[in-house]
Amino acid sequence: MTKLIMLLASVAVLLALGCGGGSPAPAPVVPVVPVVPPVPVPPSTGAVNFTAVGNLTTQRADHTATLLPDGKVLISGGFGDHFQPLASAELYDPSTGKFTPTSNMNTSRAWHTAILLASGKVLITGGVQDSQLSTFLVSAELYDPSIGTFAATGNMILGGRVRSTLLPDGRVFIAEDGNAAEIYDPASGTFALTSAYTSSSPVLVDTATVLPDGRVLVAGCAAQCSVGMTGVYDSHTGMFSATGPRRAWETISTATLLINGTVLFVEGNDSALPDDAEVYDPTSGVFTHIGFTSDVHEFSAAARLPDGTVLIAGGQVAGGNGNPSAELYVPATSMFNSAGNMITGRHEHTATLLPDGTVLLAGGYSIWPAPTSSAEIYKPKAMH
Repeated sequence: MTKLIMLLASVAVLLALGCGGGSPAPAPVVPVVPVVPPVPVPPSTGAVNFTAVGNLTTQRADHTATLLPDGKVLISGGFGDHFQPLASAELYDPSTGKFTPTSNMNTSRAWHTAILLASGKVLITGGVQDSQLSTFLVSAELYDPSIGTFAATGNMILGGRVRSTLLPDGRVFIAEDGNAAEIYDPASGTFALTSAYTSSSPVLVDTATVLPDGRVLVAGCAAQCSVGMTGVYDSHTGMFSATGPRRAWETISTATLLINGTVLFVEGNDSALPDDAEVYDPTSGVFTHIGFTSDVHEFSAAARLPDGTVLIAGGQVAGGNGNPSAELYVPATSMFNSAGNMITGRHEHTATLLPDGTVLLAGGYSIWPAPTSSAEIYKPKAMH
C-alpha cells in the first residue's frame, strides 16, 4: 500500500506539472506510513493448472505485457529493485517457454501503458521515471517487432500515470490522472486532448475499458479519493458523460469486458479482506453488486478466457507480499470458483492470454518490496 499512498500524494504535483518533457517536479510530500512487518506467504506447490516457465531476464513489477502478432509477448519497463523504473524490455516465446532481451526503451518508465496498433507496432506512453514518483513522463515511443527496436513518437500533452485502450478506428484512448484524457493518432503520430472528465475534482484513474459500441468506460476516484468516478467517453462526439455510480469505489484491481458486453469489476482497498465485485451494463449505465471474491485480490491481474470465464490471479496480502490464490469468475452463475494456487504469490504483475488459450503470469511483487523474475502459465482444466 505504500506506493499507492505515495501516488495519492503525488496527484497534486501531476496536475501542477501540466505539459513538459518529463523534467523533475518538486518532490511530493509523502505521509509517514507505519512500517507493517511482512506477513510470510505460505509455500505453494501450485495446482495442476499452473506450470512454471523460464524466468524473466529482469525482476520487474508494474510493467506491461503485450501480445504481438507472431504470438510472442513484449514485456517492457516497470519497477525494478528499490522502485527504480526500468528501460529494459524482453520477449517471451511460447514455443520455448523462455524470455530473451530485446532493445531497451528510449526512456525508463513504470506505470505506463503499451497498446498494439493495427500496424503491428506497440505504442508505449507516459509513466513515471523515478523511484520517488515525482517525475511524470510525457514522452511516447513505438516498438517495431520486425526490427526489435524502439523509436520516439510525438509527445503527450499531460502524460504521467496512464490507462490506455485501442479504439475501433485504430486510434488510442489514453486516460490520465487529472481532468482530461488524450487521443493518439497513429497516422500523424500526434496527441490531442479530449473534453474534460465529468468530475469537478481531479481524478485518479484506475481503468479504461472499450465497450462493444466503441465508447470507453473510465473508472477511478475523485475529490482526494473520497468518492468514486465513472464516465463514458464517446469518440464520435469527443465528449464524456456521467454513468453509474459504482456501489463500491475502492481501488479497482481489474475491469474485464465480458462476452455479453458487460464489464466485471473486482475492487478492494484492504489487503486483508475479499474484494467487492460489480458488473456494469452499458445499455442501462447501471453497476450491479454481485458479491465478493473468495480471497484477497487487491492489485491482482485478470484475463478473459476463450470460454468467457475470467481468471483473477494473485493480489496483495497484509504486509505487502503476494497472494498465490487464483479464482475463476463464471458469468452464467455470477460466482467465483477456486482456480487453485499459483506457484508463486504475486501482485502488480501481468496476465496475458496467449493464442493457445493459456495465460502467461509474469513478474510482480512476491516478497515485498522486491519484484520477482518468476513467470508461470495457467492452463484451464478443459485443456488438461
